[in-house]
Amino acid sequence: MRKTILTLLFLLQISLLFPQKKEQLKIFENKKNWKTEIIEFPINWAPKVKLTGFEELIFTPNWSDPKNDEFWSLIMGWKIDSEKTISLKEIENNFKNYFDGVMKPNHWSKNFPQPKVIFQNKGNGFFGTMTFFDGFHTGKMTTVNIQGKQFFDKLFKESIITFYISPKDYNNPIWNSLKEIETKQNYTSIFKLDTSWGKEVFPFPIPFAKNINYEGIAEVRFPPEGWRNPKHSNFWSYVYAWSINLDRKITEKELAINLQKYFDGLNHIENNKHLKKYKASAKIQKNKIIGETTIYIGEINTYDRFATNTTLKLNVIVESNYCKKNKKNFLLFKFSPKDYNHKTWIILKSINLVKGLCN
Repeated sequence: MRKTILTLLFLLQISLLFPQKKEQLKIFENKKNWKTEIIEFPINWAPKVKLTGFEELIFTPNWSDPKNDEFWSLIMGWKIDSEKTISLKEIENNFKNYFDGVMKPNHWSKNFPQPKVIFQNKGNGFFGTMTFFDGFHTGKMTTVNIQGKQFFDKLFKESIITFYISPKDYNNPIWNSLKEIETKQNYTSIFKLDTSWGKEVFPFPIPFAKNINYEGIAEVRFPPEGWRNPKHSNFWSYVYAWSINLDRKITEKELAINLQKYFDGLNHIENNKHLKKYKASAKIQKNKIIGETTIYIGEINTYDRFATNTTLKLNVIVESNYCKKNKKNFLLFKFSPKDYNHKTWIILKSINLVKGLCN
């Protein structure tokens, strides 16, 4: 009797855990309820694919019908463990090795060419083609178009790589249908900004500035172009937000000290004896209070190791919100070397955090 009860409890635990596991192994919001398959890496039938993580495949309803526009139209997503952004060449090689493995064996032929994959960078993604032996449906060589994108998440140390695949030209309606399947968001941005702005997310303590002693999340957003170009109006102009667990207001002095720590860490000042003369300094003063938001303005003298390798003065506006109810602080930093009357500040001043963060 006791053995039977233990068995039933074990089966119940498995049944409760399985939906949670299934939910964790998802990359896309499959609102169309198309057929989905999850495969964990490494894969025994594709030993040359050197990845750890998992993939999610989503198939159009008629992807196996050569006479239908949905033929060989599908979506692939890889969520893989990674310390840095995966190079396009590495993505290309793994994609080729994946399809080389998946077509062996097949009942059409034992000897056929290896897949030929060509990817090129385009904007914030990539595109390309693959010519391969179709061992599933036709037993013929097939060429598909591919649109892809990579999302590297420093917070979770993983890369999500998505592939939208179809043999149809890009003006075919099938591409609109594929793009309606979007990726899930692990981290919800606290900025009211579109995806054209670059994004990096760090947990506290920030990896390069661990002496900033907070708990929470830091999110950086870069303009679509010009951030590293000294000749561009967006040079060194960006926004930065902290969501931190802190049950008190932050003072001007604390802001100045932490900004010095942030920029010294960003520039690796403590690790390079030749750069110690460029230690950052910051001046912050309260400007005004609007509702629950305290506005500070100031300037930071620091070093630019990304573009000019020389000293840099940044103007800064800080919007600070202390949420007593949930014991949190939300800080929005806006940086630019431009004077406050420059057109760049029109853009920066228009950027806000999402509403309702304190709730």
